[in-house]
Amino acid sequence: MKIKRILDWLARELEIAKFDDVSNNGLQIAGPSDVTKVAFAVDASLESVKAAAACGAQLLVVHHGISWGGGIRRLTGGVYNVVKAAMEGGVALAGYHLPLDASRKYGNNYELARYLGLKKLKPAFPYHGNIIGVIGVNPQGVKVGVCSGGAGEFAEEAKELGCALYITGEASWGEVIAAENCGIEMICAGHYATETFGVKALARAIQSKLHLRTEFLPRSTATSL
Repeated sequence: MKIKRILDWLARELEIAKFDDVSNNGLQIAGPSDVTKVAFAVDASLESVKAAAACGAQLLVVHHGISWGGGIRRLTGGVYNVVKAAMEGGVALAGYHLPLDASRKYGNNYELARYLGLKKLKPAFPYHGNIIGVIGVNPQGVKVGVCSGGAGEFAEEAKELGCALYITGEASWGEVIAAENCGIEMICAGHYATETFGVKALARAIQSKLHLRTEFLPRSTATSL
């Protein structure tokens, strides 16, 4: 399948044009024009790029890409290593940041909420002009706020929205204290762990809808951070 068709599908499904994002969403490293397998990972790390090449993928789709803001200004250090590995391995790279947090179909937050068994899901937590998180009710009837990654800043807002529990990936110490002070329980389940859900959902969707082989590449050195 032509890579353009895959990228066009991702752009439509994730509605990337709606987002004011620090990430340059979409294709970040060009590669082969024909794709038979797509790999998925949370981060555009040297490890994930090499793993994508090793598993026979021509495209790697990630949540955290390598092109942010003004783009790549110097090909040095770690960025050089990632780009070099992608070019040598024949792997194109595409990144989707806020769109993959917010998507109701495939997003980290809706997927995590569904995994936790939350019902009555409603969007919550505005960021850069878009609503990226979700609120739901667990089987015990407790209202829970969910926003993956480093979103400890929304704990107080979750409390104001009636949540007794707020789940994110990680928080600064000041955000931990702020959550304590306002009386909401906050769980920091790990930045990486909470952001595996979106790329896994995309992998399933591309396999079923575009009939391509896909593979999720877990981080071998993953911790709870």
